[in-house]
Amino acid sequence: MRLMIVDDHPPAREIIRQYLALPGVTVCECGSGEEALQCVREFRPHWITVDVSLPGMNGFQTTRALRAEYPSARVVIVTGHNETPYHQHSREAGALALINKEHLMVMRMMLSRELSEKTRPPQPDGNKPAK
Repeated sequence: MRLMIVDDHPPAREIIRQYLALPGVTVCECGSGEEALQCVREFRPHWITVDVSLPGMNGFQTTRALRAEYPSARVVIVTGHNETPYHQHSREAGALALINKEHLMVMRMMLSRELSEKTRPPQPDGNKPAK
């Protein structure tokens, strides 16, 4: 699984990477929306975290552009704020969710669930686990 982290603050990218880079996750870090747009086609992320406050293109503009360029990626906007308008702007931009940086545990659980589904052996009859 590939995760792109878009945040203009290296310490914040480091914290997000350490928290979400589970075994089996490859990470690409970008410091701006423009940099993320340059990297998205080659890296082809499954998940993207975008900080709401970026220089140049803000997080909502970056999310719209990334979704237009690479629509199969799941984008989550991360912020230090918990204001209602951010939730609406996130949905309008095409983000899967808006997560406060303090609540990255939710995203970690989503990544972990997806990783386990990808590594689970196929079920012979589709209902019962293989013995």
